[in-house]
Amino acid sequence: MNRTQRIRSVAPSDPELWQKQYYRYPQQSRRRRLAAMKAICEGKSMIAVCRAQHIQRKTLEKWADDFLQGGFKTLLAPQRRPRRQTLTPERRILLRFVLLHQTPKDYGFDRYQWTAPLVQAWIQEKWKATLSTNRLYEIFDEMGLSHQRAHRDYGPYKPAERAAFQEELKHKVADLAPETALVALDEFALQSTPCTNYAWAEKNTTPALPSNENQREKSNGFLAVELTTGKTTVDFQPKAARENVVVVLALIILRYVQLGYRHILFLLDNCPIHNEAMQAELMKLLAEMAMTQGVTVGFWNTPVYSPAFNPAEYMIHFVRKNSLYHAPPTMTVQERAERIQSHLAQAPPQSPEQIKNLVRHICELPVGSGWF
Repeated sequence: MNRTQRIRSVAPSDPELWQKQYYRYPQQSRRRRLAAMKAICEGKSMIAVCRAQHIQRKTLEKWADDFLQGGFKTLLAPQRRPRRQTLTPERRILLRFVLLHQTPKDYGFDRYQWTAPLVQAWIQEKWKATLSTNRLYEIFDEMGLSHQRAHRDYGPYKPAERAAFQEELKHKVADLAPETALVALDEFALQSTPCTNYAWAEKNTTPALPSNENQREKSNGFLAVELTTGKTTVDFQPKAARENVVVVLALIILRYVQLGYRHILFLLDNCPIHNEAMQAELMKLLAEMAMTQGVTVGFWNTPVYSPAFNPAEYMIHFVRKNSLYHAPPTMTVQERAERIQSHLAQAPPQSPEQIKNLVRHICELPVGSGWF
């Protein structure tokens, strides 16, 4: 039994069913398929139908097979044509290599990390092709790439210490006295060549970023964020030695004393320079300042190998993103420092409500979680 005979044997004989499908689908392409099958059922040959519909024999055979396979539902289903690929397999291989092993600076762009607009500009310049941002990210996903944050591999943590810290942080913020400031502090490096915080890498991998830190002009930033108001300040020092940390802490204390605070509690990480010798040197310096009489200063440390538990780490991330992510690589260290200070003077990275949500987020982190 050929296709024509099989179609006539399975097709409904009720004309109203055919008319119902005709009214249900107003698209011309679907009505052509429906009219072709109806003509075959009425006794016309496939050659005659091809001439009437101006289609090739293979097209009609495809419609007939769809109708035999699933009736009206399969015959009238939307037909999706294969998308014409702007990037051939060879082009994709080259694009993948460029994203993983080269920087925009290698191609004359004034940037060090690939963003969607830069990739679009590179494709336009290389192949005179245009791709939307959504399609570009689809291609990246198809190539097995994702935008990941490059970070260090931290050492073993202590779950019990993390859980105790979360509970203590929750109570300290909730029970903070009006004259007490809880200030989280952390250091970050500011270099003439910016660090690439994000990079395209294969999925489920951590991108390894090349570094020439020994040859870079460098400064050290000390970012402090107050955990109730969100007030964020930054001070820059040539080094991150103990004496530099002492100077920064003294400056922060003076600021809060001028605002009327009498108790300042610093939340620090477990960096070796944040030791008792540093605290003793700070107390000695404060004793020489008449303005700090009657002011108490305390220190509190985050759990070991737990940068995600220090709110200042999140603020450093926001500062890098807002102030340095799109900064021209030709900017000097001093210009970068002034750019950060100018942005922070205009507004803190996070509002008091957002800081409250951040503290809540840290208190709810699983004790086994990694960085961010």
